[in-house]
Amino acid sequence: MINAARDTHLKGLVLQLYGTGNLPSVKDDLVHCLADATAAGVVAVATTQCHTGSVILGHYATGRKLIDAGVISAGDMTLEATTTKLAYLLGHEDLSIAEVRDLMSVDLRGEMMPEGELPPPPLASTYQKAIARVKNGRKY
Repeated sequence: MINAARDTHLKGLVLQLYGTGNLPSVKDDLVHCLADATAAGVVAVATTQCHTGSVILGHYATGRKLIDAGVISAGDMTLEATTTKLAYLLGHEDLSIAEVRDLMSVDLRGEMMPEGELPPPPLASTYQKAIARVKNGRKY
């Protein structure tokens, strides 16, 4: 499907991923297709399926692969806000694809929280939770 989108001159692609921006990682075929699409000028944006939270690509190894493939994060934007913003920016023919990619991470109309103000992702393991409790002055 991604190859077909690239071959039909699609300009944008919105991905709905797991949690902070993860996808099945058993095979890298999808990541390679996304890399080919972004290299061909398709703007690929990662959103989350979760009702709350945000996409933080690079938090896990699969997110790092997406960054390397040229996928950009939608941050805490909803699917609807991401789709609308991408369509709006791609509709401005005076913007290059690089400018569209850059502007997707800029808060234009209150649609997203600046990256530095996003809450940290939930802790993934019991070890991380224990370390956080110790750092906050609580032993258990």
